[in-house]
Amino acid sequence: MSSRRDITVEQHETDALSGSHTLTAVEALSSAVRKRILSGEFRPGEFLRDAKMCEEHSTSRHTFRAAAQALVNEGLLRQIPNRGFVLPDFGPDDIVDITRMRGAIEGEAVRMIVFTGLIPQQALDAVKVMRSSKLSSDKSTLVAADRDFHRSIIDASGSVRLRRMYATLESEIELLLVQRQDFYSEPGEMAEEHERLINSLRNRHYEKARAAFQEHWTDLQTKLLQHTP
Repeated sequence: MSSRRDITVEQHETDALSGSHTLTAVEALSSAVRKRILSGEFRPGEFLRDAKMCEEHSTSRHTFRAAAQALVNEGLLRQIPNRGFVLPDFGPDDIVDITRMRGAIEGEAVRMIVFTGLIPQQALDAVKVMRSSKLSSDKSTLVAADRDFHRSIIDASGSVRLRRMYATLESEIELLLVQRQDFYSEPGEMAEEHERLINSLRNRHYEKARAAFQEHWTDLQTKLLQHTP
């Protein structure tokens, strides 16, 4: 009997259509493994063994290695010579670097949003999800809501280049939050923080909005560092 984790490439090819483009076997497998990683199924520092992954996904070793390499490029896996692919175990330097880069990119998006005065609906929807979630059972939902909130801020900037830069960092940010899910005591706290960010944008005063986001980035970095083993 196949388990919940025995997801075949063929099933993902059927489910993952984008317009007229059908995903290749490598793309479908990388998508399936990405979902498992971002669900928190694997522990930091855990190796994804070729034989086991190939069996669970009904695929070849060549396809798995190609898919895993794509996830290395996203920052979701690391490749250790002669040992294989392993989940990142983010240390203090990683946390500081990732959050610092996120703040630099998002800061420019905040400048553009304050100029236009347009608050992205996706950010408002994400806060609603935070408000309705329960931390004990919806941790992955909360992480996804945080991702959607900040992605919408970048998208609302209207800058193709900012979106491109943020896309290279987003997977690492999400994985970091998945691995350090306990930095909020309750979802209401998370919702309130993000509501304050929205209000700072509505005021259309860049320095105040920038200060609010800076406080959020600094607070997040502190919380993540406190929860680093």
